[in-house]
Amino acid sequence: MKKSSIALATATTLLLSGVSVADDLVLSIGSRGYGAAVGPAIESFEADNPDIKVEWLKISDVPSESRKLYVTSLMARSSTPDVFAVDVIWPGEFAQRGWIAPIGDAFSEEELANFNASFREAATVDGQLYGVPLYVDGTQFFYRSDLLEKYDLDVPSTWEEVISASRTILDGENNPDLTGFVSMWAKIEGLFMNWLSFTYGNGATFFDENGNVNVNSPEAIAATQTMVDMLYKHQIVPESILNMRPDDARTLFQQGRAVFMMVQDFVYAPLSADDSPVKGKFDFTRNPYFEGHEDAPATAMGGFLLAVNANTENRDAAIKLLKHMTSYEMQLSAAVNASKSPGLMNVYDDAAMQDDEVLQKFGKAYAAGVVRPSAGTGSLYPKVSDVMQVAITSALHQSKTVEEALNDAQASLEKLLAK
Repeated sequence: MKKSSIALATATTLLLSGVSVADDLVLSIGSRGYGAAVGPAIESFEADNPDIKVEWLKISDVPSESRKLYVTSLMARSSTPDVFAVDVIWPGEFAQRGWIAPIGDAFSEEELANFNASFREAATVDGQLYGVPLYVDGTQFFYRSDLLEKYDLDVPSTWEEVISASRTILDGENNPDLTGFVSMWAKIEGLFMNWLSFTYGNGATFFDENGNVNVNSPEAIAATQTMVDMLYKHQIVPESILNMRPDDARTLFQQGRAVFMMVQDFVYAPLSADDSPVKGKFDFTRNPYFEGHEDAPATAMGGFLLAVNANTENRDAAIKLLKHMTSYEMQLSAAVNASKSPGLMNVYDDAAMQDDEVLQKFGKAYAAGVVRPSAGTGSLYPKVSDVMQVAITSALHQSKTVEEALNDAQASLEKLLAK
């Protein structure tokens, strides 16, 4: 067996046993994504609470793998892990199935107000809060600063400016290997995230003010048409984008073959590495919006929250641990020592954060975040996402007009969510 399979099997056995390896609590968080911050946080918690011991159950950082592990445990009503990290799109389903406990009463209004607004939305199901952010991430807009400077162009704020700047640079460079914009437009979850950034950036919303599906609004149709036009009309996007995943786009941009890119923020590290061809030649900012919608949320959010197992035998201690792990002090420590973006927005104002230009810029983008509609669709979210991926793909491939594709998606979603 591969090491990952052995680790998964071991973790499953521990969870299903319902018995903590240590004395009191089991905390489950991936060892890589947030790993550097977990050990010190547990040590400080145990120092403050000497009567509580915490076992860190290290699991996979791949969401599909950790989700499989959790579902197996939670369906068996295991009491462990007591506290665990959940992907931002899981609270709706997990709360609906009775797997995680409401925890809003453990926080004051002032405390809740400091958490990233889009993450509060993602974790609020039927008016109750089921999780708080451990760390946040999301899509960012990367650009070739050297090329913008060469052509005396400002950093684009709107999609109209992205199109115009792309054409200016492409025409000026006259390089067949250079393209204007790359992103993740393959039929994957990232495509839906892209679509949300475009449509919300034009004032659209997935649900209307009455909670009804609204994916074929005029604003959504216009934004989606812009995606199509970037490919066929303005020709600033390569046809290969229709098969691109995040790292495909990153590779093209890092090779110096794209002017702009919108993908998750994990690409910053390889782009800025010493051996990167674009080191010192790129920068990033928040995702663009459409003219007249400068206040629109356009950053498609990712990241993890902490939640409490609904079947824990140690609810009070579990909530105490959750609050400690997501406290101001711990999020500041994780930012300074592990470069993890805080979910508490006031942490960005701390003096210790002021010299970290990268996290500061990430934080500004996350303040304008949009989350996928998982809280309101619960266990149906995977099907909702698939419906949207199919619709967006059919529009981008021009097998349907944008209006036809989104009208079909609207009808399918209305039927699906009416069940």
